[in-house]
Amino acid sequence: MSELDQNQLVQIQQSVAEEQIQLSEQVGALKATGFFKKVSTVTEIKLIAEIKESKKYKGLKLIDHNGKYVTCSTFQDFCGAIGYSYEKINQDIQNLSAFGEDFLETSQRMGLGYRDLRKLRKLDDADREVIIEGEAVKAEDRESLIDLIEEMSAKHRKQKDAIETENKELKADKEALETILQKKDEKVNQLDTEVTKLKSPAEIQRRAESEPQELEKAALETLGTESILFLTAFNRYINALGGVMDIAESKDLPQLFECVDESIVAVCQRYAQYVQRLGTQVSFEEILNPSWMFPETADIDTSGQ
Repeated sequence: MSELDQNQLVQIQQSVAEEQIQLSEQVGALKATGFFKKVSTVTEIKLIAEIKESKKYKGLKLIDHNGKYVTCSTFQDFCGAIGYSYEKINQDIQNLSAFGEDFLETSQRMGLGYRDLRKLRKLDDADREVIIEGEAVKAEDRESLIDLIEEMSAKHRKQKDAIETENKELKADKEALETILQKKDEKVNQLDTEVTKLKSPAEIQRRAESEPQELEKAALETLGTESILFLTAFNRYINALGGVMDIAESKDLPQLFECVDESIVAVCQRYAQYVQRLGTQVSFEEILNPSWMFPETADIDTSGQ
């Protein structure tokens, strides 16, 4: 090994030794206060945050508060070994990052708890800045500051609830739209299938063969239905005529008989005009007196020839 390499190695060893000594001193100072204090100072929080960030705790050998020799592999191990709560120190580091040294020191003097600081940390940057730079902090008015934090927290919760509600509604609208589109696609596919089927040669031939029968069947059904309706209406008309004639007779109103005659003539005229327009041969004489009811008398030959 050259002289230059040896010098570099010595310098590295000295640097590492200095870092280890410095770290040992820092850890010693932390341990001296960590076992007895519930609240860490900003200086201590900064120091622990630096150790966490640099991961210098890894592989560090310490004697914990039980007098046991431990090797730290995680930050949680390190916190336990120097007598600090892992959960609380993490909150302290978060508060330092969110609020800065000045406000954190002020909050400690004012006696703000973790709960209040957690609420403040959850606020939007703009709302948090208003509180930190506000008069309550400058005057170190603890009650006013807590009231302001509660007010802002309630506002934040309300806004959060409104956003969550809106998101749920948007999600519901999206799901409804997806359902509609899915049904629409299914309907389109169904129609495509039906159209394809209708255009097939076999289906075209089947319709061509069955269409006359189907039309005839539909026409006969219509004719039968309307005939029944007509006869039903005609029976009501006859009953009405009978009622009018009963009134004319019982109340001695002969003019009503004339009205009945006029009505019957008008109806018969309408019927006769339609029959004539159709060219249908209708013999009322034959209808009223059918020939089969009055057969002609056969000539009887009495001459004996």
